[in-house]
Amino acid sequence: MAGTVTHDPPPAAGGGRQGGPLIVTEDAGLLDDLLRLCAAAGATPEVHHGVPERRGSWEAAPLVLVGDDAARRVRGATRRRGVVLVGRDQDDSGVWRRAVEIGADHVLMLPDGEQWLVDRIADVVEGVGRPALTVGVLGGRGGAGASTLACALAVTSAREGLRTLLVDADPLGGGLDVVLGGETAEGLRWPAFAADPPP
Repeated sequence: MAGTVTHDPPPAAGGGRQGGPLIVTEDAGLLDDLLRLCAAAGATPEVHHGVPERRGSWEAAPLVLVGDDAARRVRGATRRRGVVLVGRDQDDSGVWRRAVEIGADHVLMLPDGEQWLVDRIADVVEGVGRPALTVGVLGGRGGAGASTLACALAVTSAREGLRTLLVDADPLGGGLDVVLGGETAEGLRWPAFAADPPP
């Protein structure tokens, strides 16, 4: 089977939406399943039977779904993040070798992985970024300096221009707003969360 089927990506909406995933497979049944999952996630994919000939198409796709049947055909493609090798045979141990050969981030077996894949497709279409680095600071006892360290990390991160969120998850603590000198700023505090909702 030769040729290329191209689906135009959906138009950008509000600047946040990106194009849909790139699907590479010749397996008609698998393609039907992947198109169904893309539709469930609100994505319109671009479909090819091998590495796209159009320059940059492979590299620019927010997510690449490679059917297990096409792994051999994409083996020489540029290594990139966001490649998922999709198959159906749970007993095929060779799928892991093929995933390494094409540099896949994940190996997914249908139908078990359908929900994960729909969520992942929806994330890339909506423009959800990489998972954030999360740092937890725990003090062994009161006065160990955990609050001071947490605030210092957050301030340093913000000064470096990184999007930063500082969360105080200790309902018995003094409050990070006090450490940062923001106790007079408006906003919810632990007592507001602990209070019963109004009738």
